[in-house]
Amino acid sequence: MIKQPAKVVNYDENTIWLEAERQSTCSGCQLKQGCGTGLLENHVGKRFSDITVEKTSDVSIGQDVTLAIPEETLLQGAALMYILPLVLMFIFAAVVQALHLNEAIEIIAGFGGLFVGLYWVRIQLANKKDGFKVKIIEE
Repeated sequence: MIKQPAKVVNYDENTIWLEAERQSTCSGCQLKQGCGTGLLENHVGKRFSDITVEKTSDVSIGQDVTLAIPEETLLQGAALMYILPLVLMFIFAAVVQALHLNEAIEIIAGFGGLFVGLYWVRIQLANKKDGFKVKIIEE
């Protein structure tokens, strides 16, 4: 499980709105003072993400909670989002190239494959809403 601390900002009967601080790898790096990314992090300051979670227990505003998402779910989502559209882009372009069609048509087919992949990912994510939800594990 990947865990992230968060703070309750608001809630209603069905939903809890949380604010979680974005963690960067710069905090653990020895070179952050001499690195452009580390200097930018110091200049920009802390950044927060707003997260909504289905309400399963009573909470109060300002309460600290811990969120969790299974590693398998995160890896499946990353593969679905990043790898599948690129694979379809290459497959569509390769099929057009194998048919010995114009290069412009090959480019258009590649973009078509990319957009088909992105659309398919959108449909899959809409069907797997429960699998990709973040859950509160500690209060």
